[in-house]
Amino acid sequence: MALTKVTKGKGTHTTVTFTVGENEAPSVANVILLGDFNDWQTNDSSYRMEKKNGSYVKSIKLETGKRYEFRYLSEDKGWFNDHAADAYVPSPYSGIDNSVVDLTALPAKKKPAVKKAAVKKSTAKAKNDDLKKIEGIGPKIASILTNQGIGTFAKLAGASVKTLEGILKEAGPRYTMHKPGSWPKQAKLAASGDWDKLKVLQDKLDGGK
Repeated sequence: MALTKVTKGKGTHTTVTFTVGENEAPSVANVILLGDFNDWQTNDSSYRMEKKNGSYVKSIKLETGKRYEFRYLSEDKGWFNDHAADAYVPSPYSGIDNSVVDLTALPAKKKPAVKKAAVKKSTAKAKNDDLKKIEGIGPKIASILTNQGIGTFAKLAGASVKTLEGILKEAGPRYTMHKPGSWPKQAKLAASGDWDKLKVLQDKLDGGK
């Protein structure tokens, strides 16, 4: 296995080539590259790796200066990691790690400076609550909810369970295992500042269920 990174000049993107050797794949079936860069969508055929001389190869452009979690999916043998990854981090599933390709050490093109007044105005407007205080919500899901316009306890309290289930389903198969049934009730207590009542409720829950 190998990760090859090519950044031209001071470009904002790096071309990363993912390679799984002929004897490193679990079978001869097709292999799909999945990760943060394609929202882990297993039905995205554009990330199917190409077979070249027995090996599986896929090149994609990623933004320089960021870290991306990824794994490989064999169509008949399931998930497996890259032994040449830059690092490994825990996935949402207990006992399973994701591979990491790290582009933070590469030079990223500086963006034009933004006026301080504009930054302050934008920050105040985009202030959100720490949704991770809701049992069952981790950093990834908190980010997904915020991107869907549910970034405060009040908005989460007003969201229906059906709506939350739809957001998780759209985010990909790795999130459908989470059950948001108690999230609005927890968020209502958090929004009103009833932290003691929230703790009592969370003590009765198991992973937010």
